[in-house]
Amino acid sequence: MLFVITSCDKIEQGAFLEDTEGKCGQDLPSFPIRKILIEDYTGHYCGNCPKAAETAESLKEIYCDHIVTIATHVGFFAATQSNADSSYAYDFTTAMGDELDTQFKISTQGLPRGMVNRTEVDNKLVLAYAAWGTGVDALVGLAPDIDIDIENSYNAATRTVTTEVESEFLNNLAGTFNVVVVITEDSIVNWQNIYPFNPVPGYPTGDVENYVHRHVLRSSFNSTWGEEIAKGDVVANTTTTKTYTMVLPDEWVEDRCSVVAYVYETSSNEVVQAEDSKVK
Repeated sequence: MLFVITSCDKIEQGAFLEDTEGKCGQDLPSFPIRKILIEDYTGHYCGNCPKAAETAESLKEIYCDHIVTIATHVGFFAATQSNADSSYAYDFTTAMGDELDTQFKISTQGLPRGMVNRTEVDNKLVLAYAAWGTGVDALVGLAPDIDIDIENSYNAATRTVTTEVESEFLNNLAGTFNVVVVITEDSIVNWQNIYPFNPVPGYPTGDVENYVHRHVLRSSFNSTWGEEIAKGDVVANTTTTKTYTMVLPDEWVEDRCSVVAYVYETSSNEVVQAEDSKVK
């Protein structure tokens, strides 16, 4: 069986989506919206990290489809352990996460940490979770410069995801722009440490066996740094389309997987636009 999913959220120009009476988004004229990438760098043995994940979800509730989240497990707190009860034996780490951690020196600053579109807040690029909202608030009202459309198809017989990612420049921009396409998996139930002095609703503290890990980075379709889509003085309406495939490992639950794409400018690393779309 073949499933086809598309994603390209749009809204009235100059507005942003709000959570109104429990419903995210509004039925408004069709214009692209600015999406903001929150990169949550975390680890299953990091007792403060669940509070950061809660912060990302709270921002999603406030800003709705403007928020795209990737949780990347890195560093000492993401290392596996050989405990008698199998706690912390699951390996959430990825080669891509390790490369990003090395490049941006994240885990050496202590976890949890994150980036918001890889832009600075108070002259800091790598942010404590308390600053994520400030970063989002500075960006969410800006008109988008790029629109990303993702179309996914899934072959259940072969567990193959095919994703087509179209990036359209809405304004004239200068620089070198790469598109990165990754796959995330939501709601992975596994062990997580939660410090007693930093609890989160719905969970006990200490070693929690049935913690729900959200938006976990699984792998990249096109490497850590992606593929160039435009360079130099890029004029509005420039459009590129890239197609990628991946066979999902058996342990990944396809119903919980999403394709995430983001375009960034390579000299600054700033993310210009992001998008996500469920595999099926």
